[in-house]
Amino acid sequence: MESKRIGAFVIDFIIIALIYDIPFFILVMFPILQGNAPAGNVIMTRTFISTFIAYILLVFKDIFKDGGIGKKIMKLKIIDSETKESASLGKRILRNVTWFLSWIEIIVYFVTNKRIGDRLAKTDVVLK
Repeated sequence: MESKRIGAFVIDFIIIALIYDIPFFILVMFPILQGNAPAGNVIMTRTFISTFIAYILLVFKDIFKDGGIGKKIMKLKIIDSETKESASLGKRILRNVTWFLSWIEIIVYFVTNKRIGDRLAKTDVVLK
């Protein structure tokens, strides 16, 4: 089960990274490669915008009923810990807000086998 969860996250992360690369390339890399590099503060702002887009995608990756693409591929679903029913949209989004803690979230998962986001939203990830 743990390897399926990690696999689902890796799949979602790769998809998000590929999507992130599009605005990053257009806003930052393309102007630099064209020889029209904007000022450093403009590059930093554009990099921040691209990174913010990636985090938004990470937070909203599980808006589908049972979870994101990675969970669908790995045959997992997000359930409410208390009712054991499919988690509500609000809970699916709330559980991903903690990805802003990035490495802390990953370390807590490997130490306790439960993400901070799952504890906060009172959700579990289970096999379909």
